Amino acid sequence: MNTKTMNNIELRRLSAAPEFRIEQEVRDDGTTARYITGYAVVFDQDSRPLYDCFVEQIARGAFDNCDMSDVVMVVDHSRDVRDVLARSKDGKGSLGITIDERGVKFRFAVPNTTTGNDIAELVERGDISECSFCFIAKRDEWTFDVDYDDKTYDFRRVLEVERLIDLAIVVRGAYPQTSVENEERALAENIRKERTTQAKTYTSPTMGVRLAKALTEL
Repeated sequence: MNTKTMNNIELRRLSAAPEFRIEQEVRDDGTTARYITGYAVVFDQDSRPLYDCFVEQIARGAFDNCDMSDVVMVVDHSRDVRDVLARSKDGKGSLGITIDERGVKFRFAVPNTTTGNDIAELVERGDISECSFCFIAKRDEWTFDVDYDDKTYDFRRVLEVERLIDLAIVVRGAYPQTSVENEERALAENIRKERTTQAKTYTSPTMGVRLAKALTEL
């Protein structure tokens, strides 16, 4: 299943509570800045079963050649300018992104906006503890019929990410649009239909999820 990049945008959400926090830093002028830090991607960790169809991992090294030239930090993957919290363009800007052995880590100063102050308050209170990333996969590997947690699932391992589009602080660990969920489920069902009984593992250049075209005009 070979598809071009702009039709393969995917969203992944994870609980980041242990690594998701507010930091405070005193500036040179004596004022205090608040920073939100956390991991939007954790390597080599199983996701929870996605739509009762498959379990996924992001391989360590998947972001080695990833295009991160323009990444925004937003609320719930919003495209509204009011929900922008930070941005990194060509490695510069208000959003810091680093890749270490654990995963993809972010850090940004909370903007003095209504949304920024609201998000900081909710994070400090523990009301929000999840984050997400929006990406385009370049290469992945599927293994079928894996026994996992007393059930049988297909297993997807993302080997290369072509582009990181955005990071997001999210309210719930579920997709924001029902149509996205249906796309994911349909993808898994199509993979099941296409496989042969002899092939238990399949590696593809890209087995992405095709989402709404509105998300591609970034």
